[in-house]
Amino acid sequence: MASSRKLQYADRVAIQQADQAIRKDVLRALVEVITNSNDSYSRLEHAGVSTGGLIVIEVTRKHRNSVIRIQDFAEGMTDSRMDKVVGTYGEATSGIKEDKHVRGMWGRGLKDSIFGLGYGYVRSFKGPNFYSCSLLLKKGVPTFDLDDPVRATAALREKYNVPQGNSTIVEIVVSRDDVKMPQYNNLRNYLQRHFELRPIMSNPKRRIILRDIGSDGKVRQEHELSYRAPRGEKVLSERIKVPGFPAYAKLEVYRSAIQLSTRGEEGDYADGGLLVISRATVISLTMFKFENDPYAAYFYGSIQCDYLHDLLKNDEPVLTATRDGINWTHPFAKALKLAVEAKLEPLIQAEREHAIHDEQTKLDKKLRQKLDRALHELNSIAMTELRDQREGEDHRKVELPESGMGFFPERLYVQTGQAATLILRVALGENERQNATATVISNSPEIIVATPQVTFKPHKTDPTVLEARVKVEGRQVGGEGTVTAYLGRNRAQAIVQVHSKRETLVTPPARGSRALFTDIKFDDRTDPRQRVYYDRVNSSIVIATAAPSVKLYLDGNNRLDSTVQGQVLLAELITEAVCREIAREGVEKGRYLVLEGSEADAIQNHFIRLQNRYAHLIHQYIVTKE
Repeated sequence: MASSRKLQYADRVAIQQADQAIRKDVLRALVEVITNSNDSYSRLEHAGVSTGGLIVIEVTRKHRNSVIRIQDFAEGMTDSRMDKVVGTYGEATSGIKEDKHVRGMWGRGLKDSIFGLGYGYVRSFKGPNFYSCSLLLKKGVPTFDLDDPVRATAALREKYNVPQGNSTIVEIVVSRDDVKMPQYNNLRNYLQRHFELRPIMSNPKRRIILRDIGSDGKVRQEHELSYRAPRGEKVLSERIKVPGFPAYAKLEVYRSAIQLSTRGEEGDYADGGLLVISRATVISLTMFKFENDPYAAYFYGSIQCDYLHDLLKNDEPVLTATRDGINWTHPFAKALKLAVEAKLEPLIQAEREHAIHDEQTKLDKKLRQKLDRALHELNSIAMTELRDQREGEDHRKVELPESGMGFFPERLYVQTGQAATLILRVALGENERQNATATVISNSPEIIVATPQVTFKPHKTDPTVLEARVKVEGRQVGGEGTVTAYLGRNRAQAIVQVHSKRETLVTPPARGSRALFTDIKFDDRTDPRQRVYYDRVNSSIVIATAAPSVKLYLDGNNRLDSTVQGQVLLAELITEAVCREIAREGVEKGRYLVLEGSEADAIQNHFIRLQNRYAHLIHQYIVTKE
């Protein structure tokens, strides 16, 4: 053994510091080690070296002494480097002092991560040699042991899966009884969404693999981690001068069409809020004084300010010692906060006013009654056109669409980073037998089908029906896609939308042939190029009141129904949405006979037929002349 020594700080302080930094949280420890690996790749890239960017995280869950391994294939470390970065405490070893684009700021993340969970080892291939060291608690004393270098033999390289080149492997044994080891799926979800890891998870130069390793050492499951910011519209992009300091900040704010989770709800994993970034390093996630304002929950974005990096280089206390982000009592941080809040205030106030107006419209009893009556009649039309014509036959215990195969539910919300299940059912027939296999695909990169092949089994209560479970995952908040299943000539579709907040993941409106339309909404933020559309996820007709030809007929309160002209236009828009959706539903669900390959023409022909047949009735429901 080359050397063995107590770490260079008091025993009690070592564990206290680790607890303060890591808080017995496996995720916090992983953030530190993953970003160390990323920093190593960044230093190489900063020097002009091309890298593969692969980081592998392997987790072996046990009742006691679970093991976490994080491996990169970047710089590697010699024994002297290990002595400095693993065996000492509090030195700036990451490269921040040299202006390298790295995250490490305290020189203690690795030590805290290991002692915060238990004990661990660092092993590395560098050039022709293999180096190793350990951080152990010997009779309660934090100890650093550095082994003598050995040749990097073929057997060693095979053992650590390093055929050639450099690599560093950090292994942490979660030996502390007061540390809970998360389930694999929770690790997967939260690692992807942790705000400090988002630049890494979304960097095309990085490939992050998470593996679930069984007690036999075999890979049980494996996923590539990634992150995509919510879908949104850029509402602000401005370079801001920070008063009193020789500094500027680039502020970019986006608005999501759906509410995002906030820090108060999901902490470090919230989709909403602004990332504070300095020299490509994410330091904080915040919405300042609007943190708990529900109208601020639609906004996300970033504040880029390299001056923070300069302060850190000069050891200014602009960050908290407990790794909680920015110390907002620091004079510069205060000035930055006030400058950004002044820019956010008008956006959030406009959101508040819009919501108040929206609520007033919803509470208008006369309009609500008219729309409810109209919806009843519109669903009567849909029922007449799309009803099952086998009226005299016995109904199955399990309802199926006319095509004989369908998803239940047909509309589904899934939280970003989580999995949800669709039930696929098919009528038992000559061509559809038990153990038949269906192919399932998604038309959107934001909706992932985790089970692209599913096998049918008998339904528990109805022997005439087979069913299979289809798992889907959402990648991007606001993303939406169609999941389609194929079995022979049968086809079924479901609409899946990705949401952010857990509490919004309520069951979508029940929708059978009698409830194709559940609401008529007015939205001044919908793309004005499409005056009206049918929201298939929420079963709603949406009128874009910002469209020029619609805006022309709004009254002083932005109401469309207060004049006869406005009511006529509203009736025309509803007719267009209703007839087009019934035509699409009829063609896709097999209600209308269609020649293969001519579905688009059939939808258009039925759309025109339905307009001619029902437009006057819809006008009667909407145009009241009151």
